[in-house]
Amino acid sequence: MIKTTYKFAIGLALGMSAQAVSAEMTLTFADWQVPAASTTREAAQVFMDKATELSDGEITFEYFPAEQLGKGGEMLRLLQTGVADVSHVSPAYITDKFPLTTVSELPGMPLDSCALANAVYEMAQPGGALYEAEFKPNGIRLLFAGNLGPYSILTTETPIAALDDIEGLNIRTAGGPMEMTATELGANAIRMSGSETLPSLSRGTLDGLLWPVPLVEDWGLEEALNNVTPNLSTGSFVVTYSISEGTWNRFSEAEQTALMEAGKYATDHYCDFVNRTWAESLKRLETVHGIKPLDLSDAEIAKAEERFGKVHEQWIEGLAGRPVSGQDIYDQFREIANR
Repeated sequence: MIKTTYKFAIGLALGMSAQAVSAEMTLTFADWQVPAASTTREAAQVFMDKATELSDGEITFEYFPAEQLGKGGEMLRLLQTGVADVSHVSPAYITDKFPLTTVSELPGMPLDSCALANAVYEMAQPGGALYEAEFKPNGIRLLFAGNLGPYSILTTETPIAALDDIEGLNIRTAGGPMEMTATELGANAIRMSGSETLPSLSRGTLDGLLWPVPLVEDWGLEEALNNVTPNLSTGSFVVTYSISEGTWNRFSEAEQTALMEAGKYATDHYCDFVNRTWAESLKRLETVHGIKPLDLSDAEIAKAEERFGKVHEQWIEGLAGRPVSGQDIYDQFREIANR
């Protein structure tokens, strides 16, 4: 039996045809996350291993982490141009293309990573509101949906004991609703990719960041930070592994099933990992690295939630007038995530 190998990155670089005869089907997987990241171990690797297993070894991967094929904001283009077959597309990095999918990044959503990830997954499948509004028009299909869990405020020097303490600080965000949240809290929101964060913290151009507690060590940020506010979730971050429709349509039905089942398996595995390890990671930051946790009072939490409500309103209003409005997506997402 002759199988087809899709090596778009290599084929295009050598001026070869995208199709070649091979003993297996090898997909180029582009990721901006670093090899040490929990998403690499607990999501990307889990997805690839399961897809290979379910396809009886017919589907394998060439994996390129750490922006080897492109930066976070370029992942969609890699799919659309055939440089990658699968890539880590992050809506917050390209909000002009996926503004509605950032709904799960709003502050004050359920803290359960699985609730958020599964809501995105369901709405991004064919026939779902996010698929029809954003994934289909961009020519891609979601295989995996992840959520990095609650984002906390972490700072280099200034402890955040009250909301007034964050005012005027230069705080890194990933963009999207997170940028709106930092601004509403009074910070100077600095949109920045993960790879730029550590140098900026070390140079003092950042005073802190909004970041998931379990990924602090993954990115080597622990030595630059001294404080964390653990009882305030400032939103989260959507992770998707997607495939171009062109590549998808080349697969047999059995191969498509293997990829979809592997993606759902990895979705469930990763969100469970996030939920299980958040408290453990917070404790490790304190005991091993000396990053001091400081909870906000109930009164300060109430103030923050009031401001978060304004972020929700801004997000909805900013997406009004579309064929699928921000309000429609917001209502549907909250209904699914709160089941």
